[in-house]
Amino acid sequence: MNKKGFTLAELLGVIVIIGILAIIAVSVIDKNVKDGKVRTCKTQETNIIEGAKSYVTDVLANTSNAAPTQVTIGQLEAGGFIESDLKSPITGNKYSSGTKVLISKSGDSYNFTVQYGDAKENCSEEEIG
Repeated sequence: MNKKGFTLAELLGVIVIIGILAIIAVSVIDKNVKDGKVRTCKTQETNIIEGAKSYVTDVLANTSNAAPTQVTIGQLEAGGFIESDLKSPITGNKYSSGTKVLISKSGDSYNFTVQYGDAKENCSEEEIG
């Protein structure tokens, strides 16, 4: 009798090991994709804030009015302070019209906070299901 083949137990053992490795690989890849989206979102949020800072500087330089208390994504896009048709890395969609940068003054400095019009656009890991 020829005994050059694998037994059923050996084949099942290999399949189980490959399955375990596949589960580990998929979970690591999924975590890396989520982390990448969060990092991209944080970077984009920083760029939006930098655009709002430029907008405030421009408004203060061109008018005698006080700095605005908020600026919308649309205003920043229209003024060329951020790229147009900016998309959320979390949802993949254009930012909602309710997304804005809140501006508050503390002493001689300004504080900028992005307020998202849609909670799904938020840069938190909980929002990336």
